[in-house]
Amino acid sequence: MSDPNDLIEIFGAQNPDRRGDVIFVHGLGGDARGTWHPQERRDDNNFWPAWLGQDLSDVGIWSLAYQVEPFRWKGNSMPLVDRATNSLDLLDSYEIGDRPIIFVTHSMGGLLVKQMLRSARDFGKWQAIASGTRGIVFLSTPHSGSDLASWIKHIGTILQTTVSVDELEAHHSRLRELNLLYRNDHQFSQIPMLVYCETRPTNGILVVNQTSADPGIKGVIPVPMDVDHISICKVDDKNNRIYRQVKRFVNQNLTTPLPLIQPKVAVHPDSNPDSKEEEEKKKLMMD
Repeated sequence: MSDPNDLIEIFGAQNPDRRGDVIFVHGLGGDARGTWHPQERRDDNNFWPAWLGQDLSDVGIWSLAYQVEPFRWKGNSMPLVDRATNSLDLLDSYEIGDRPIIFVTHSMGGLLVKQMLRSARDFGKWQAIASGTRGIVFLSTPHSGSDLASWIKHIGTILQTTVSVDELEAHHSRLRELNLLYRNDHQFSQIPMLVYCETRPTNGILVVNQTSADPGIKGVIPVPMDVDHISICKVDDKNNRIYRQVKRFVNQNLTTPLPLIQPKVAVHPDSNPDSKEEEEKKKLMMD
């Protein structure tokens, strides 16, 4: 039985001369392959992550598999912070970070990537993943939560929802805090972003409205599409606009240098240049 939490090689991942890696990250209740396939097939490589590898033969294409189910009877889930730490360690085990990275995300997958980069910077251990990120594609990511999560939680009194549904609720404090960080942090806000959002309801519900799909980053314009939450990530051919723009985004940004995202390290008084200067002044005055 295959590991439900793994990094799946799609195309070119073993090429030692590749110029970078593109990692697809699915959302709540998604699948590393089925999320991106027009027919949701999990055993067919005729889907757009593989097409991207064929068109960009010097790039490694991967898909992150992880458990994030809405209901307990369907499977496991972790709090966002814990899943981010788990995923960082997983990517590191595949030596992701040795080359530039671009993430392509759907729905909650975008929130996971944001938390991963934050944790990588704050912890310092996975600094290469944070500083190596050259761009993020957000497909209907609920940066400030989703009203659907509130609805699922309401019916979940019978079905027992997971912690992931709790954290996806509209205006959840954790998502607000993460969103504010990216809006105001000079390091994270400089990461290139490509954003698309749905305008059609899924089973009568607009899962992610345009306000929540907006990351609020200066210069980043969410593009509304005539699709619903499910179909926005299921590109059906290479003429699809999202496919063309993602390929262009990867080509433009994968090897474009960005200022390094430096780890946050507490400064000891002894290492503060100003403190040292004051000490020298005191010594001179005593002499």
